[in-house]
Amino acid sequence: MSNQQKLENYLVGTNGYLKSDISNGKVIMLSGKWGSGKTHFWKNIIATEIFEKELKEKRKSYAYISLYGKNTIESIQNDLLYNSYEFIANPNEKVSKFFSVFTYYSQYSPEKISSGIIKGITDLKNKFEFKKAESYLSDGGVICFDDFERKSKNIDLNDLFGFITQLTQNFNCKVVIILNDDVFEGEEKKIFSNVKEKSVSKFLKYEPSIRDLFKSIIFEKDNSNNFKYSKLKKYLKIILKTIEETQELNARIYIQVLDNLVEWIISETKESKIDMYIRYLIKLNINFIINHKVIKLEFKDKFTSSSNSFKNQEISMVIESVKRESSYQKDFNIKKLGIDSKVLSEEEIKSIYFSIKLHCCYFESMDIKVINKINNFIESGILINE
Repeated sequence: MSNQQKLENYLVGTNGYLKSDISNGKVIMLSGKWGSGKTHFWKNIIATEIFEKELKEKRKSYAYISLYGKNTIESIQNDLLYNSYEFIANPNEKVSKFFSVFTYYSQYSPEKISSGIIKGITDLKNKFEFKKAESYLSDGGVICFDDFERKSKNIDLNDLFGFITQLTQNFNCKVVIILNDDVFEGEEKKIFSNVKEKSVSKFLKYEPSIRDLFKSIIFEKDNSNNFKYSKLKKYLKIILKTIEETQELNARIYIQVLDNLVEWIISETKESKIDMYIRYLIKLNINFIINHKVIKLEFKDKFTSSSNSFKNQEISMVIESVKRESSYQKDFNIKKLGIDSKVLSEEEIKSIYFSIKLHCCYFESMDIKVINKINNFIESGILINE
């Protein structure tokens, strides 16, 4: 069983953590590397329509809050109450977020939540809606704080953890924190390490395989409940195989590549060598995302090429190294190439290395016009049909 399947079963399987009353009043932390798809995993595999329906049937709320860009705990409180109320409220009860009654609460300090959030509010309608929001959170409501490490520097970590602890104590709700815990530095790293041990009940690590992450994205549905990437169904095996060859594990990269593939497939009417062009587009796109370069080479023969950036001798060194290397960019080492890294940036050298390797594989077998069309598409973002 994969890491992703284990986490899914633990969180929302039969008697899973998020379904059991035993977990009320506790905090769990879901961590993973940048780009590993933590948010995607949470939104599309854990917090599904079924998950939300089960909570609504129990008259319990679910609130998802990104801390990205949040400058005060008061703004977090406001979003929490608003989301809690909106999750359960009937359509005719819903309020505009811009004019939300919960903005009234932003004037209160974080400590006020410990004695009940509706104290001090005089308007009866506001009191009623606050009270409903409280009841939906209490004894089984679920709160997810995402992008924890991207909160503003204005928010003190001690205060933030204190606020979360108060939530669990006063509402007896479940709290999930999603983050990349490797990014904290200096004093914040010390505070984080110390406080999390006191506040968090369970630590979970999200480490998906390339296949699991790809599957979770490729079968995603759009707002109309249709599969977002249905146009690629015929080519799933070759797409996955190519991505696995790159060894890249990044949800954002996958989404960008798949979006470009959909656009390409729709415009491409020729079936001849389509698999080869798909492989070329994927690898070129990933290289461009990582190194921000599209290097166009004209090969003179099997072992040499011309480029304004390099002498033939240097290019030959690169090709010789390419022939020895079997993997993609993960094991790449500039020193092996014999090129002066002071003249060119690391990104330029990596992109040259990649481009030569890619062209060695595909250049002789593909139509140069199609290659240039793909190159221009990846570099400019605009697909021009000629």
